[in-house]
Amino acid sequence: MKTKSQTKVAMTYGTILGLTGAIVSLVFFFCGADPQSKYPGFISYVLTIIAIIYGVKNYRDQELGGFISYGQSLGTGVLIGLFSGIIMAVFVVLMFTVIDPGLTEKIMDTAQQKMADKSMSEEQMETSLKWARKFMSPPFLFIFSIISSVFMSFIFSLIISIFMKKEQNPFDNRATDTI
Repeated sequence: MKTKSQTKVAMTYGTILGLTGAIVSLVFFFCGADPQSKYPGFISYVLTIIAIIYGVKNYRDQELGGFISYGQSLGTGVLIGLFSGIIMAVFVVLMFTVIDPGLTEKIMDTAQQKMADKSMSEEQMETSLKWARKFMSPPFLFIFSIISSVFMSFIFSLIISIFMKKEQNPFDNRATDTI
């Protein structure tokens, strides 16, 4: 039996995660949810955890004979996040430039209102909004989406790998021993 590589398994689960995340975001968008709602982010975290668990479990059980080290598990989880992040980065750029080009302005208006509610000075608000606009540019959104996906996958994988690792007992190779 030919085994798949870690990258191929991670690519499969990362693609599933990225496409699922994009679909969830579109559902919230078309339902008219607030662009700064915390629910899509929460659902994204849950989906990421599920994808990492299933991806690592698949890699461990189907490709590595039921055994995986902590490092292999961690690496698989991070790779899942990387591939998912690339898909989500493309989606986010499309969201801000094609699907809803006014999204940046909606977010800026909401941010400005929150700053005004906190009694920030006009100068502070201008400076904050100027920087926020720079960070909402397509290249930054693309890079930030990938980095944040990899970072969150790394954090989740650190914990998940504790429970998913299953190392082979070195003393189980008795067939190769000669007395």
